[in-house]
Amino acid sequence: MGLFSKKKKESGPFEFRISDSVAVPRRGYLLRLKLLNGAPALDDVAPGRKLRVRGPTGDERVVVIKDYSATEGKPSQDKLDKFRALDIVVGQDDAMIDGREIGIGWMASGPVED
Repeated sequence: MGLFSKKKKESGPFEFRISDSVAVPRRGYLLRLKLLNGAPALDDVAPGRKLRVRGPTGDERVVVIKDYSATEGKPSQDKLDKFRALDIVVGQDDAMIDGREIGIGWMASGPVED
């Protein structure tokens, strides 16, 4: 009926392509994620959760999601399922791998367990 939001309890493996990366002063980097594989629960990509990012040359690291971007409005499971995209913010230190910024064409996968 729309009174109660649909919420996935758990999801399997998923993979996003990073289609944009923008420096946000005093916050870190905004990463625009486009879903390629899987069906993540919104809880798996919530602030405080982790993603594994991999660059085109094989560079890899785990990053912590600081927040959602405010550019797309409030994120919801319905929006994620429908548009298969999500904007997140990661810290400045997480966005740099060996002096290189996370950029377009990098991959982000999860869920990452602690």
